[in-house]
Order: sequence, then structure tokens, then C-alpha cells
Amino acid sequence: MNKNNKGFTLVELLVVIGILGILMGALFPAISSAMVKANLSACAMRGRNLFVAITAANTEREALGLGNVWPKTQQEEGADTAKDPLSGAVSSAAEYFTYLFDMAKITDSANWKPYVQGVDLSVLNGASVPPIPNGATKIDGKNCLWCVAANITDELPDVFPVLFSRNIPVSAMKTYEKTYDGGNEEVKIGKANGAKYDTPFSNKAFVLIRKGGGVISQDAKYALSSVFFNKQPYTIDSENPPQFLDVD
Repeated sequence: MNKNNKGFTLVELLVVIGILGILMGALFPAISSAMVKANLSACAMRGRNLFVAITAANTEREALGLGNVWPKTQQEEGADTAKDPLSGAVSSAAEYFTYLFDMAKITDSANWKPYVQGVDLSVLNGASVPPIPNGATKIDGKNCLWCVAANITDELPDVFPVLFSRNIPVSAMKTYEKTYDGGNEEVKIGKANGAKYDTPFSNKAFVLIRKGGGVISQDAKYALSSVFFNKQPYTIDSENPPQFLDVD
């Protein structure tokens, strides 16, 4: 019996490739959106874990009569920065996290004493922000996911942002260092809008953690002052008001 072993013709193969291309084109936006949402969730969890570790360290230090470990832009009066580096002034988030995780001694396990417990350096990267290289004794801005607020006190409102993904321009956030009037201004995100780095999420999404522990991880259309501060106006009357520190 003769068998028909005829394969695909060139035309048929091109038709199949064309159909696959159309399907991929239709599915790509959905796949891309799903990837962004997955990265958002992962980064939000990292930010939340970092926040919890910092607040736990603050609670521990308060019982000992020590200041909190949020960064400062002025050295604490009478502080011994050799014994307590975070009592000194820092100028960037990367410098702050270098001290917070005691990077100078990270390769010396016997003497390594990070201020935070229960988290590792992975909370500082993700979503295309590269990990800190093994053996590094300081943190570079390119490996730092989070911008951070300095001079945080108990008197600040709980809606005040303390950590936010580095694709939110610090220059835009500086508008709200001393006051917020309850308005609904847009905060444009991404490197094209003033952020130092385009990752994570470029201009598509953001993550922000408030002083009270609230976590916002949303599409860029919700990058609004009313969302950041939950429409709660405030005015800060302080000689050393909070300031937002860029990654480097």
C-alpha cells in the first residue's frame, strides 16, 4: 500500500508562522502586564519585609534609650559614629543601607552586626535591579531598589512615605517634604521624568511604603499625591524636617 508522506509546503509553513505571530502579538500585552504585576507583588513584599525589620530595630533601640535607625541628614548630638554609624549623617539611600546592613563587616561573620534581623540583602533588589555582588563591602546605587525618607520622627503622619521604588523621582517627592494640602497632583515616574534609574517598572508602576506600614503597589495611573498620602493634609513644623534621599 502506498502512503502519502507529503509534508508542509512553503506556503503552508508561512501561513502557520503568520498565525503564530498574530497569536503572540495578541498575547504579549497580557503576558507583559502579568509580569509587571508579579514583579510588583514581589517588590511590595520585599519593601514590607524591610520596613518591618527597620521598625523592629527601632522598637528594640527605644527600650535601650537609643535613637531610631531611620537615616539622618544631621549627626545626632554627642553621637559616637564609630560605635553607632547610623547616628551620623547620610546623603543617599545606598549609603544608609550600607550602614544598616553593616556592609563593612559582612564578610566577617564573627563580627558582622547588621541593625536589622530577619531579612537579607535581597530586599534591596529585584524587578531588573541587579543584586549586590558577593564580597561587596558597600552598596552601590545601581543595586538599590529603594529611595528612603530621612529624619523620621514619631510626630510625622502615618501616611508619610518612608520607602519608595527608585523609579519615583525624588525631585517630585521633595514637594511634599514639609506640607501636603490634600490635592491630587500627578507624580510622573520613570527616568524620562527625573528618576536616576529606569528600573524597576520604568514608567508603568510603582511601590511605596508609608510610615504607618501601608503598602501601595499600583499602575502609574495611580501615581497621585492623593494616593500617596491618602488625601490627609499635613504641615511639618520642625527644625530638621524629613528629606527624601535618592539611591545615590
